[in-house]
Amino acid sequence: MADKRFSWMLACQGVLAMMAAPALADQAPAETTQAGAQQGVLTFTPADFAASRPNTALDLLNRLPGFSIDAGASVRGFAGAAGNVLVDGQRPTIKTESLFDYLGRITVGQIERVELIRGGAPGIDMQGRPVVANVVRKRADSFTQVAQVSDVFYAESGDHLPGWSYQATRQVGGRQFEVQLSRGLSYDDSVGGSARRVTQFFDGTPTLVEQAGTEADGWVHTARANYKGPLFGGTLTLNGLASQDTFKDEAQYFTATAAAIYSGRGSNDRGEVSINYQRDLTRALSIEALGLTKLARGVGRNIGFDSGGDQLFEVDAEAGESIARAVLRYTHSPKLQFEAGGEAAFNYREQSIGLEINGAVIPLPASDVRVEELRGEGFVQGTWRPSSRWSFESGVRVETSTISQSGDTTLERSFVYPKPRLLLTWSPTDKNQVRLRAEREIGQLDFRQFVSNVSLNSGVLTAGNADLEPDKRWVYEAALEKRFWDAGALVVTLRHEDITDVADQKPFTVLIDDNGDGVPDDMNMDGVADTRLVAGPGNIGDGTNDTILFNLTLPLGRFGIRGGELKFDTQWQDSEVTDPLTLEARRFSGQRPDNIEIYFRQDLPAMKLSYGFGWFDGWSERTFRLQEIGHVRLEKFVTSFVEWKPTPRFTLRGEVNNFLPYTLLIGRTVYDGPRDTGSVVFIETEQRNSQVLGFVRARYQFGA
Repeated sequence: MADKRFSWMLACQGVLAMMAAPALADQAPAETTQAGAQQGVLTFTPADFAASRPNTALDLLNRLPGFSIDAGASVRGFAGAAGNVLVDGQRPTIKTESLFDYLGRITVGQIERVELIRGGAPGIDMQGRPVVANVVRKRADSFTQVAQVSDVFYAESGDHLPGWSYQATRQVGGRQFEVQLSRGLSYDDSVGGSARRVTQFFDGTPTLVEQAGTEADGWVHTARANYKGPLFGGTLTLNGLASQDTFKDEAQYFTATAAAIYSGRGSNDRGEVSINYQRDLTRALSIEALGLTKLARGVGRNIGFDSGGDQLFEVDAEAGESIARAVLRYTHSPKLQFEAGGEAAFNYREQSIGLEINGAVIPLPASDVRVEELRGEGFVQGTWRPSSRWSFESGVRVETSTISQSGDTTLERSFVYPKPRLLLTWSPTDKNQVRLRAEREIGQLDFRQFVSNVSLNSGVLTAGNADLEPDKRWVYEAALEKRFWDAGALVVTLRHEDITDVADQKPFTVLIDDNGDGVPDDMNMDGVADTRLVAGPGNIGDGTNDTILFNLTLPLGRFGIRGGELKFDTQWQDSEVTDPLTLEARRFSGQRPDNIEIYFRQDLPAMKLSYGFGWFDGWSERTFRLQEIGHVRLEKFVTSFVEWKPTPRFTLRGEVNNFLPYTLLIGRTVYDGPRDTGSVVFIETEQRNSQVLGFVRARYQFGA
C-alpha cells in the first residue's frame, strides 16, 4: 500500500508541476497550421495532415494530437456501448461493425473537418465522454469507389492469408448510398512451430519437456449497405450488415514417445439492421429515435487426443438483441442545454454444450441454458457553459433490468440502479484544460458466463453461475490536457474506482446429477443432495482500482527531424480485492498492471513516403481459479511500416512485425485441492516464440 500511495503522490506532484509552468512549450513557433480553439473545440482539416497523405477518417484520427480512439464497450444496449467518435455529430448506429472499420470506410475526400471536442460543445451529444472527435463530412455530390487487396505472410511456416474489400459511395442531392463487400482476416501472431512446454512435478516424477507447435487464424466475410437522406424535414439513416466468420486453432505437444493434439473449429453467422431518424421540431427542440435488431448463431467443435484418450467438446449458441431508443434535446441558449430520453432493449442467449471422453458423455453443470433480459433506462442531463472557460455537465440515468434463466436452472432476478454523473471542465487558456469527473457506473453481465465451459488443453472446467450480479463502481477522475507547438499534446489522467460486488473467479457448490435424470444425486441416501465444489464467474466482495493514463504527442521538427513525431500511449493500473479462498489481498484476475506503447513516424512529402516503428513493452496477467493460478506474460515486441502514395489514388503499404521475435509465456500452477488448503502438484510453462510477420496492402481509389 505504501508503494501505491507513493505512486499517487508522485503523479499528483507531476500534474501540479505542469500546471505551474503553463508557458514553457507554448512560446515555440508553430510547425503546422491548425485552427484555433473556441469553447473547448479544436478544428482540424485534411490539409493539416497533408504531409502524411491520409486516406481515411481513421488515418486522420490516428494523427490527432492527444487523442486515442476508444471503440466503446462490447455490451448490450446502445447507451453503454458508445465510443468516443461521432460522424456528422451522430454516433454510428450499427453495433456489429467496429468503430475502426466504420471510420476506415470514410475517405479523406469526403471529410470537411474534424472537431476535437473537449468538455462539450453546443449541439453535441458527448455520449458521456469528456472528450470526443466529430468527423464532419462534405455535402457536395460525389461518387467514390475503393478497391483494396492485402496479404499476411508467416516467415517460419510460409503460410499466408489473403484478404480484399470493395466499397462504393454515392452522394447526390443530400442523399448518400454506400455498399461494401469484404474478406477480412483474423490471426494470432504468437503462433509458430518453435515452442515447448515444460511441466515440473512435485511428487518426484521427472520433469516433462515437450516440443510444441501452434496455429490459429480465420476469415470474416462481410456485406454491408447504408443509406442516409432527408425525410419529412429530418434525416433518416438505414444500415444493414451480414457476416460469416470462421476460426481455427490447433496446438500439438510431443516427445519422442508420446503426443497430444488439440484442435478447435468455430463459425458464426451474424446479421443486423438499424434505423435512425433525427429532426428539429423547433429552433430549440430536436428529437432522435432509433431502432436496431441483430441476430447471431454460432457453433464450435473442439477435439483432443492425449494420454487420457479422446475428448470432444461442442458448443451451439444463438443470441439476439432488439433496441428502441428516443432522445429529446432542448437548447435554451448556446450556454444551456438539456437532454432527456429512454431506451428499451430485449436480449437473449440460448446455448448448449456437451463433453465426451472416450465416447462417454460427461454431465456438466449449466450445460443447457437460455438467458433473457428485458432492460430499460431513462435519463436526463443538463450542460451549462457560463463562459468559454468553464463547462458543467450533470445528469442521472436509472437502469432497470429483469434477467430470467431457463434450462438447467430456472431463475428470475430484477435490478434497479441509479447512475448519477458530474463533469466539470476548466480551460484556463486555449491550450490548457482540466477535467474532473465523478460517476456511478454499473457493469454488465456477460450471458456466456451463465453457461459452463471446458478447456480440453488444460482440463479446466469454468462453471456457469446463475447468481452472478453486475459490479457497481464509483469513479473519480481528474485529467490535465496541455497543448504545445500547435501539433504537440500531453494528457495525464488519474482515476480511482471504489467497486462493490467485484466480478472475478469464485468457488461455489453445484448439485450433482451424474445420471442426467434431472434429479440431484444422493449417493449416501441421507436425504441430502450431493454437491460438488466448482469455480466460475462470481462476485467476491468489494475492491478498488487506480489508473494512471499518460498520452504524449511530441513533434520532432525542433529536434532536427522534420516531419517526425513520437507518440507515447501508456497506462498503469493497480487493483485490490480479497481472495475468496486465501482471504489475502490481490489484484483482480486478468488485470494487466501496465500497458506501454511508443510509436515513431516520419512523413517525407517530397518522396511521397511515410515510415515508422512501434515498440510495445508487453504485459502480464494472472487468473486465480479454484485449483490453479494461471499466468500469462507477453515479452516486448517491435513493429514497423512503410507507406508509399505516389498518387492521390494509389497507396501501397508494407509492414514487418515481430522482426525481433517476442516470447509468449503461458503458465499454470496447479494444486491437488483448493488453493488455500491444497499442495502444488505441478507447474506448467509453455513458451511460444513468435514468427516474423509480413503484411502488404494495395489500395486504389476511383473518384473523389
